[in-house]
Amino acid sequence: MDGGWPSESYCYCSYIFYTGGKTEYGPDYDQFALVVNAEYPYIRLTKKRDRFHSPCGFSAQPATDGWFARLSDVERNEQCPKIVWGFAAVFIANLRYDEMQKDYVEQKDRNVVIKEYYNKYLKIYLDSHNGLKYSKITLEQKELDFLAKHEGVIRSLWEKCTPLKQYTLLYEYAAEAESDYEDFLKARKVEVQNKNVFASTSEVKSICISKAIQNGEKSVFIENNNGSVIIKE
Repeated sequence: MDGGWPSESYCYCSYIFYTGGKTEYGPDYDQFALVVNAEYPYIRLTKKRDRFHSPCGFSAQPATDGWFARLSDVERNEQCPKIVWGFAAVFIANLRYDEMQKDYVEQKDRNVVIKEYYNKYLKIYLDSHNGLKYSKITLEQKELDFLAKHEGVIRSLWEKCTPLKQYTLLYEYAAEAESDYEDFLKARKVEVQNKNVFASTSEVKSICISKAIQNGEKSVFIENNNGSVIIKE
């Protein structure tokens, strides 16, 4: 669950983001940890004091008998605040910091990250809508139904990401990536709508042709360049 309690699994980002400047959280926080077992991933700040790192010393999961595992979600947020959710969190986890350029670099092509993220949630939706009661719904219509829900979820997750504004450059890059993802969703919706219309038109053609054959009509069916059918007796 988004609350991340009682169990979280972490994937630590590959850069140390604290560079000595003042931030809301101060110099004790030095890295991001992506929580990968939430329905929609989010990022926690990790906390450093000398050689000790919260939440769990860079382990993939906090020990079940450890102090962090026993904390409530509110108490965890006091120790290691959440700062970014959803696609923006996955995008940031895909970055590394290049010391030569003094800038962030994407480790995987953004279009690949976008498609992987989208396909993950589309598959979850389709897997949960494959029963007999959905058998008469086309794949195109299912994807349109998914998009209608997914767009709202993505927007609400991004609106929660205001704590990331403390890291101006990262917020700017994340906002750009978020916009790219939303543009992808809009383009995908148009593409699927066109497929759905074509599928519906093809079905109507098939019905008309079948009826003509069943009635014993002597007809010639010609598919022209526009995809329409001409029926001649």
